[in-house]
Amino acid sequence: MSRTGHGYAGTTNGVTTDAGLGKKFSEAISANAREKQPPSQALVEDGRRLLEALMEAYMDAEFQREVCRLREEIHDELRFLTTLGPLAARAQEPVFQCFGLPPGQRGVILMKMGVRLLSTVSPDIKELAGDLRELLCLPREEEDITSTIKKAESEFQDLQQKIAAAPLELRGPLAEAFLLPYNASPVEIAQAVPRLPKRAKEIADHHMARGRQDIIGEGKLLGSDMAHASDETLQAKVQDMFERYLQKMLSRVITPLDSYTRAPEDFACSWARDLVSKQTIQDLWGSQTCQTATLPVRDVVEDLSSQLGFSHGVAILNDTVSVKVTRQAREELAALETAGAVTPSQDPCNVGARSVWLHFETAEEREKSPPALRELCEHLLGLPHALLAAAESNSVVASRLRVHPHIMAATYRRGAEYHCHKDSYSGTDNSRMVTILLYLNDWQPGDGGELRLFGTKQVDADVGTGPGLRDAASAPDLERFVDVAPLSGRVVMFRSREIWHAVREPREQRWAMTLWVMAD
Repeated sequence: MSRTGHGYAGTTNGVTTDAGLGKKFSEAISANAREKQPPSQALVEDGRRLLEALMEAYMDAEFQREVCRLREEIHDELRFLTTLGPLAARAQEPVFQCFGLPPGQRGVILMKMGVRLLSTVSPDIKELAGDLRELLCLPREEEDITSTIKKAESEFQDLQQKIAAAPLELRGPLAEAFLLPYNASPVEIAQAVPRLPKRAKEIADHHMARGRQDIIGEGKLLGSDMAHASDETLQAKVQDMFERYLQKMLSRVITPLDSYTRAPEDFACSWARDLVSKQTIQDLWGSQTCQTATLPVRDVVEDLSSQLGFSHGVAILNDTVSVKVTRQAREELAALETAGAVTPSQDPCNVGARSVWLHFETAEEREKSPPALRELCEHLLGLPHALLAAAESNSVVASRLRVHPHIMAATYRRGAEYHCHKDSYSGTDNSRMVTILLYLNDWQPGDGGELRLFGTKQVDADVGTGPGLRDAASAPDLERFVDVAPLSGRVVMFRSREIWHAVREPREQRWAMTLWVMAD
């Protein structure tokens, strides 16, 4: 990226703004179209100041981390642009306001048309515009405006079609999140998407107005570690949380499940087949009317039924792999941590955790994994097929599971914890259906780091946030819980969309491997 000589290293306060630049751009574009009149040097300087202000906004460290994360995680270009749009709009909004550009997509199009005009007489403007695009992880060269408009129209049509292809039970909650009717048309939902940052702010404002007690604490939006944060910090955290959530809802609607998952039979293995029994299936998917289902590992989870009211939804299996293998896997993870591959969590609810993803999409990725971790991942990836096969043979109704062949290994040390949450909220924010955990620890009583499973209680709907943003019908009952020790070789499986859970702070380092099994 070339920045020499542009002089945009100063602060926003140091950039002279022109609140009438939007109007000047419009007039210059019209004059050039009618009479081929080139832009004035004064307009070129105004345009330079606009781009310098945007450069400062885009170079914000947190903004850059988020853009780079999106680019790394999202390989589909349309999906990347759809997700990037609301994020970029949030950075652009104050700049556009200062320079008199319209908000949202109209302002972006006007800016692009103006910059393209200025670039015909100023190579520096073209260079600066290329630098801006690189900061957004986009190619330096912008297409001509006709192509841009056609592309925008095409992207809108594509977004509309993807929304239309999603079942009503997926797009309905998204529509309600934007304060539209549950059965709003795909066109109405697509038109609402650019308002995503504004809608997230409205939700954050609602929670802030109800006071800190609505936001901070176990089972709430933010953990108690945020108790002494300023109102400005809380506002930013809550707004970012809901913006991410709305982005996840949109991604859930427009991304077909089969486009990023594989059939369970692709990963079938004898270890998993031998591990899963009729009891496992009953524990996980037992009859909805059964209130007396027994549970394995009686020393730990017999209280799930008596204390929490669980008759199904959690299965626990002990000694599934040898201590030798789990210790070797821990050594391999320690080596990855030393190499810098284990990175901090960005989730405000997952305080202090660090994790690394182990990818098994291709044979090449499998071969890159260290041997013990590869063995354990292949075991876990085989469980969805084993669960479905056992469910069918025992006449138990199970969801249509799909495998997302990526496993997370996460570690917690003293001071780290994961606040009460669910891994999926009614399936609106992601496709997770079953969470599968494998623990690797030589755990002793007093080491901490237990998985805490909570009971549920009925609550009134959270008026004002809009349906679909949280489970309005239930909440964790923080007074009723069971702790599950993270023993070496212990596998815990639970329904991602139903089980409230947390990770308690450990006194000794704690490792767990997690596979999230997807479903419609």
